[in-house]
Amino acid sequence: MTPPGADQEAVAAAAARIARSAKYRGVHPETIAHVVEQEASAGGTGPVEHRARVRLHRVAALHLLSGRTAVLRREVARLPTGDPQALKAGCRAVLARHVSTAERLADLDDFYPALLSILPAPDTVVDIACALNVLTVPWLLETCDATYTGYDLNADFVEIGNAFLAMVHPQGWVVHHDVVAQGPPPRADLALLLKTYHCLEDRRRGSGLRLVETVDARHVAVSFPTRAMNGRPAVFAPPMQEELERLADRRGWSVDRVRLSTEELVVLGRSPQDMSSPEALPTRAHQG
Repeated sequence: MTPPGADQEAVAAAAARIARSAKYRGVHPETIAHVVEQEASAGGTGPVEHRARVRLHRVAALHLLSGRTAVLRREVARLPTGDPQALKAGCRAVLARHVSTAERLADLDDFYPALLSILPAPDTVVDIACALNVLTVPWLLETCDATYTGYDLNADFVEIGNAFLAMVHPQGWVVHHDVVAQGPPPRADLALLLKTYHCLEDRRRGSGLRLVETVDARHVAVSFPTRAMNGRPAVFAPPMQEELERLADRRGWSVDRVRLSTEELVVLGRSPQDMSSPEALPTRAHQG
């Protein structure tokens, strides 16, 4: 909703222009509208549209991707699904094209075994702001027999992810959905929020904590990089990890830690009374 006092027509026109631009036409329109309205409400200096584009640059994180998405789509289409080891090698090559998943490559063989060793085997996994992490599903399925659903605000990642899942995990899919503007996904046994919490907090203070508190998952795995993109220790991570532990303490949830060489996870176990009824399990009708 456009904030009181803002020029609603001007805000809507700015959002429409950004949505038509080549850079952001794949970003969910609800994301664009949400960011424009947020900037209009903030009342900073300079034109609202310019400030919204600057923030969207960080929110959409297109600068973290090397290579054009059209090239990535072709690479995914050529993956050798009949040979598990060759498939993994091909997935690694694609995962290397995104800063976040490239960092995870060093720990990828250990990532899901380390995480799922402390949890009951999940039947449903949701991957929030999944980007290219959908290409780690072959590793996930070696550890558990779960249905994977990804959520991302970038239509290009959604298209690439669904093309990949159609080949290796047909019961899974990726949904074009923005968890900040549209709310958390439906119920799951395990929700992954991998190196995204601090990005949500940068977008709007409190968004990360609010998502973790409201997502309808038995366990929520929130991860942080051990190092920032400049190679220095990720000093922003410990205060956010402590914030999550305080939330767990208030709600009576369990807390576990998993530390790998490039990533540290805070794994929260929700109380049964905080879960919705089984009828809330995700369906393909839930499309953003």
